Amino acid sequence: MKKLCLAILPFSMMLCACSSGPTVSYVDPNTVDTTSINFSSTDLQTTAASMVNQMLASPVIVQLTQSQSPVMYVSGLTNNTSEFIDTQAITDTISTQLIQSGKFQFVDMNKVNAIKKQLNYQNNSGMVNPSTAAKIGQQVGAQYMFYGDISSITAVNSSQESQYYQITMRLMNIQTGIITWQGQQQIRKVATRKTFGW
Repeated sequence: MKKLCLAILPFSMMLCACSSGPTVSYVDPNTVDTTSINFSSTDLQTTAASMVNQMLASPVIVQLTQSQSPVMYVSGLTNNTSEFIDTQAITDTISTQLIQSGKFQFVDMNKVNAIKKQLNYQNNSGMVNPSTAAKIGQQVGAQYMFYGDISSITAVNSSQESQYYQITMRLMNIQTGIITWQGQQQIRKVATRKTFGW
């Protein structure tokens, strides 16, 4: 009996180890995320929706996009907070919604070197039929630069922790340097302290 117990013991320990892992399930990505007080997927979605709605409803933008689809590039979102925030995901979500609105066109400045390499290959390698090669000097220049920043304030007392975010986005006319549009989204979240720890 003792030998049987010793033989079963490692197997039972393996079962315990296997069953102690997390249970993973798919959820609606639009479900409100209250996992932590930090910047979350819900904050990203709320920010993107707010910025796009503010921009498209602005009288200046309505007038600007009546007869044309202005070309812009995303300079980026500067993170002035003390935590890691995927600012690329925020600007990607906003620019995707703006493109889908049909009001704007975007150029990707992150791919300039790759484009230059491809243009050089098509026009100078002798490997590409000249009639099908993309011509150098035909790209459309961006008229506007889309950029912004995100800041935060954290406050903590004995019973609560408060996290405040302020996201500001701007659209600048590259030729004149004038800020054509500016929008802002504010988010404040509060975590209440439990009896023992947070």
